[in-house]
Amino acid sequence: MKTRQLGSLVILASLALMVPVAHSDEQKDHLKDLEKQAKNAKDKGDLGQVANYLCEAANLDASHYGKRCERARADAEKKIQEFGKDLEAGKLELQQKDFGGAIRDLSKIVFGPSRDEAQGLILQAKAFLPGPDFEAANQAVLRAASVAYQRGNFDAAATLANEVHSAALQPAAKQLLTNIKEYQDTMARAALLAQSADYKGAHEAYAVAVKINANGPGSPADKLRDMDAKLASQAAEAAAKSQQAAEAAAAQKAENAAKVKDGLTQARRDEAKGDFKAALQGFEGVLTLDGRQAEALAGKRRILTKLRSDSKALVGSLEDGIRSYYSSRFEQAADSISDYLNNKNGALQYKGAAHFYLGASLLSEAILADPRDEANASSLRQSAEQQFAAARQEKYKPVESLVSPRILEEWTKSAASGDH
Repeated sequence: MKTRQLGSLVILASLALMVPVAHSDEQKDHLKDLEKQAKNAKDKGDLGQVANYLCEAANLDASHYGKRCERARADAEKKIQEFGKDLEAGKLELQQKDFGGAIRDLSKIVFGPSRDEAQGLILQAKAFLPGPDFEAANQAVLRAASVAYQRGNFDAAATLANEVHSAALQPAAKQLLTNIKEYQDTMARAALLAQSADYKGAHEAYAVAVKINANGPGSPADKLRDMDAKLASQAAEAAAKSQQAAEAAAAQKAENAAKVKDGLTQARRDEAKGDFKAALQGFEGVLTLDGRQAEALAGKRRILTKLRSDSKALVGSLEDGIRSYYSSRFEQAADSISDYLNNKNGALQYKGAAHFYLGASLLSEAILADPRDEANASSLRQSAEQQFAAARQEKYKPVESLVSPRILEEWTKSAASGDH
């Protein structure tokens, strides 16, 4: 019983499928139009369009157009395969300078993916043929090259421009090729500049590329906008860093001002108590923060005058200088030792040592000097040699274990040059 019911359902379904589909008047008109366009395309040999029209009709009425769509697609595919052979034959004939044969075979390709390439090759072949059509054919090639160039297809443009053989048209073709090269060189330069973070230079180069051809490969207009964004980001970052540096400088200035104030206060107290050594250190500490601080300069001169009249203080100045030398405060060491040597109030017990350590301090300053300031370094070296010579006159011999090898080397060299 169930088997008979199932069979009846299958028969009813089959009958339903065979019932003609009812179309509206608008659909019927559209189907007629598609049928007509398919016929016109077939007359032109464009089987690809025939398949397109019939398959569009099949979407509306599969019972009438479905199989015709399939056949049309199969015919079009078969023809496209034939066109592939025609394209290869045309290329070979073009290479062998059989321009007539190339035009014959390439002209067979009337639709499909190879059609545009075939048309371009036909133009090239015609440009070689002598006769009244020679100039017209070359003009067509140049126009095709220009169109390809404007669209940004530089490979096709260059290929076509190289096939312009008319003497009258070759300057224009050569200019097009020059534009392509200038564009490619400019884009390459812009890319290198962008890679090295020279966004300003890259922006300028991309702007030139846009002027040459805004539709060129690599999207120069997009690259230009990218550089705008990077320059804006770079400027914002620079502004932020500048602001941070200004804030840091202001904070440092305020901190130094506080240190100067505290240092002067302490130096005054030490001077008032008669602790001239501590007062001198205090004033010198202020001068390391602000070398032009008027009160510190005056205080230092005042204290040094007092110390020079005190023999114990004078020796203390030498000791401070030597300690500063071993603490790598060479400029301060030179000042303290010079104060000792400049005393005019009596004989100096440690004159030889003073000359040696003053020379060592000056030489250390020369070694550490800015290499770009050769004049300053040379002056410091000459002064150091003079101090070494004065130390030797005082029969002074340094304790080698307490002096760096570099200073000892220069001391020995100066001795040798003095002997000569």
